[in-house]
Amino acid sequence: MTARIASTLALCAALVVGCGSSQNAETQTGDDALSGSDQRGRRADTSGGEDLSGGCRVESVYFAYDSSELDGSARSTLEGNAGCLNRRTGTAAVTGMTDPRGTEEYNLALGDRRARTVTQYMQNLGVEGGRMQVRSVGEEYASGEDESGWSRDRRADIEVR
Repeated sequence: MTARIASTLALCAALVVGCGSSQNAETQTGDDALSGSDQRGRRADTSGGEDLSGGCRVESVYFAYDSSELDGSARSTLEGNAGCLNRRTGTAAVTGMTDPRGTEEYNLALGDRRARTVTQYMQNLGVEGGRMQVRSVGEEYASGEDESGWSRDRRADIEVR
């Protein structure tokens, strides 16, 4: 439990640093952007993407209910993400997330499968596997309260370090 609290505190500190940046998905560029948080302090939906130097963006990918399979939209997004990562050095954390339905254990496993699916697909696109770290937070940062919100919770975020 102490490790979970420590990791949550570290994430909160990173989120506070990233909150000063604009969230406009079409126009924002910059050197480092971290996921923001909403008014309730929860991890925000990063569908706007993470800005990387050089004007490329790393976008979140979304999944269907109870699935870790990539659809056409997710594959297209990951192709762009892989291009960005291949132009940069450093590592990337791929975090699998779920909506709040299901047990904690099940959701952590589903989040892990989602993150591993994203990592494997990006490896197939030329991103070195050793540069990507897989983790799952399951439903820990889920904020949806209905299907519309839950569909935004079912995702994998990529944070470039």
